[in-house]
Amino acid sequence: MRYIARHTAGRLHIVGVGGVASANDAIEKLDAGATLVQVYTGLIYAGPSLVKQINRALAERKTGV
Repeated sequence: MRYIARHTAGRLHIVGVGGVASANDAIEKLDAGATLVQVYTGLIYAGPSLVKQINRALAERKTGV
């Protein structure tokens, strides 16, 4: 993802997939250049609260809390 993000300079939407089972996993994908993150398998194993955890982590990161 980092390679593609760097070489396309944001002209492509990159979907981070695979191994997203926590908020930290999602943030790693976003930091690597993903503009979207697929959490399909994570939802199966962690349940719908995973989305809430990811949103909370992103909000905390944005506000610096």
